[in-house]
Amino acid sequence: MRSKLLQDLDFAIEAANDKNAWARATCRKASLFARQGQSHEAARLLEAVRTEFANALAPEAAVWVMLAEGVLAFYSGAPDQGIGRFQRAHALAAAMEQHSAQATCAAWLSVCLLNARRFTEMSSKVKESLLLAPYDDHQARARASLVLADAFHFGGRFDLARPWYEATRLHATSEGDESMISALLHNVAAFRVGNLRLADVLGIRHAEEARRTSMEATSAAAYDHSVGTSSLAQFIPHVTAQLLVIERRYQEALACLSRIDLGGLGRRSHAVHYVDVATCALNLRESTLLGEVLPKVVSALEDSMDKDDIVYVSCRLAAIYETLGQKAEALEANARAKAEIEAFRRMQSALVDSLLEVTASLPPQRENLRT
Repeated sequence: MRSKLLQDLDFAIEAANDKNAWARATCRKASLFARQGQSHEAARLLEAVRTEFANALAPEAAVWVMLAEGVLAFYSGAPDQGIGRFQRAHALAAAMEQHSAQATCAAWLSVCLLNARRFTEMSSKVKESLLLAPYDDHQARARASLVLADAFHFGGRFDLARPWYEATRLHATSEGDESMISALLHNVAAFRVGNLRLADVLGIRHAEEARRTSMEATSAAAYDHSVGTSSLAQFIPHVTAQLLVIERRYQEALACLSRIDLGGLGRRSHAVHYVDVATCALNLRESTLLGEVLPKVVSALEDSMDKDDIVYVSCRLAAIYETLGQKAEALEANARAKAEIEAFRRMQSALVDSLLEVTASLPPQRENLRT
C-alpha cells in the first residue's frame, strides 16, 4: 500500500497547473524515493524534470531539483556531494525569498552539519529552519525537529531530546511520511546504543536500557520491512552487534559483525566495528582472527572523528592489550581514553547549552516544546 505522502504527491503532480508546481511535487517524490532506498527511481524522476525544462531550469524549479539531488546523494553514500547541493539550493531559495524551500534546505544542511560535528553551524541552520517554517510545513519541521532531538541525545540529555522526537513523530504522521518515522526509530536506537556502549567500557552497566534498545532496534527493522524502506538497512546489524557485545554474547555478536558491509557504514564507523570484532575474538580465544584484526583497529582509529568513538575504541583496546600482557600499549590506550572522555564531556555540555539557546529563541510552538 502506498503511503499517504506518496498518494498526496502523486495527486499534486497530476493536479499541477504550471511547470514549477509540477517540478516541486515531482522533486519531493524523488526525495521520498531516495529516502526509501529507491535511488534509481529517484534519479529517473529528477532526469524527467530536467528534460521537461530542456535543461534550462526555472530558478524556482532549480531549487527543488538541487534539494532532491542533495537528498539522493546523501542516501547514496556521497554526503560531501549532498551538502554541496543543499548549499546551492539554500542560497538560491534565500535569494528568491522562497521560504518553504529555504526552511527545508536549512533543515537538511543541519543534518549534514550534525553528522560532521560542526555544532555551531548546525545550531544556526536548525534555528533558521524552525523560524521560517510554518507549523504545517511538516517536511521542514519534522527534519529540523529530528536534528534537535538527535543533538540533545548526543549531548547526553534524552530528557530534552524526547519532546523533539515526539514533534518529529507528530509532523511525520500528519504528512504520512513513513520514511521519516523510520529515520526516527533508527536514530533513537543508534543514539541509545552509543550511550550504552560508552557507559559499558567505563564500567557502568544498564541492563534495562540495553533491553529497551534491543526492542527499539527490532522495531525499527520490522517497521522498515513493513513499509519497504531499505536505505537504513545496513545500520541495524551495526546496532545489534554492539548490543550483543555489551551483553557479552560474543559468538552471536561475531556472527552479526561478519554479515556487515563495511562500505555501507562509512569509514568513521570502521574502528568501532573492528574493535568489536577484536573483543569477540579475544573472548572466544580466536587468536588468529585477533591477530588479523588488531592492526586494523589501530589504523581505523586514525579516521575516527567522534570523541565518544575514540573513547570506546581506546578502552576496548586497553582491555585487549592488558589481557595480552602488552602493558605499555594498554597504558597508552587508557591515557588516550581518559583525555578524550574529558574533552567529550566538555563538548556535550557546550552542545546542550547551544541547543538550549536555540530553543529559547523560538516563538511559542503549537507542539509546546520550548525547554
